[in-house]
Amino acid sequence: MRQIALSDKKLRGIPRRIRALEKWAQGFSGYGRPQSEALERYFNWKIPVHSALVQGRQTNLGIQSRCVAALLKAASCLTEASSTASNGYYRVACLITWPWLHQSEVTIFYDKSYYESFLGKTNALAPRRISEKLSLSVPARFLEHGHDITQPEDTFPVESWCIGEEA
Repeated sequence: MRQIALSDKKLRGIPRRIRALEKWAQGFSGYGRPQSEALERYFNWKIPVHSALVQGRQTNLGIQSRCVAALLKAASCLTEASSTASNGYYRVACLITWPWLHQSEVTIFYDKSYYESFLGKTNALAPRRISEKLSLSVPARFLEHGHDITQPEDTFPVESWCIGEEA
């Protein structure tokens, strides 16, 4: 369940929350979501965790890595089921906002040009890769492209990463 932290109270049950997230990701095994409306360009699932689990002073790289790995697992399961769900364009990607991981999501794209606007032509942050920072293994058929989306009011760099199938 997605929750926003309204206090700095210590987050309890971190191992249980991570297990629940991993179970959520595994639930996509064999699941494919076909396009429900003719003009629908995408469908997404936001990361279903308490915000303090993935960002803020209570988290660490190990926890964040396991959470992003669960998103990648969900995306991989959706990709494997794509042959039964698609009757047109169908691409799956993880959209990760670093360091604000609570904004991250797994997205199915039904429109090629819309997907390409997220993926981009090249990895603007190359040679850096979020998978190396978090010690993750990205599925072989997935690309990893990052872009700097830092705004003038931000106090530190913000990056948007798209890890998904080739457009």
